[in-house]
Amino acid sequence: MAEAETTVLDISPGALSDYYDWLKQAAAGDVLVYWRGDLQHDRQIAIPETDVLRTIDRMNYAQLNVIADRIHKDAKDGQLLLTQKKLGWGRYEYRATRRRQLFGKAAVEAPNDDLVTA
Repeated sequence: MAEAETTVLDISPGALSDYYDWLKQAAAGDVLVYWRGDLQHDRQIAIPETDVLRTIDRMNYAQLNVIADRIHKDAKDGQLLLTQKKLGWGRYEYRATRRRQLFGKAAVEAPNDDLVTA
């Protein structure tokens, strides 16, 4: 049996396309690390349009919200299993594990290496 592959998604312009590419080619059990930090807090960060020195940061946080929403929807549809691994106080690694599809039902569980279901 092949070992699952782990990919880290770079949250930047184009990340949604990178996510779709990963989803298309990922085998059952492959893992996508889509964020490191505190997702609930980080999704609420708002950088004003007037702060032109942080335009890239504003775009990246907007992209994070798009990616997190899409991954959550795909997990609800049974394509992914969402887990998180605690890295430290208030810092987590958010993971999406590709599920194998059998007759429309998800059939693979994530390996347990100190992960909790998100």
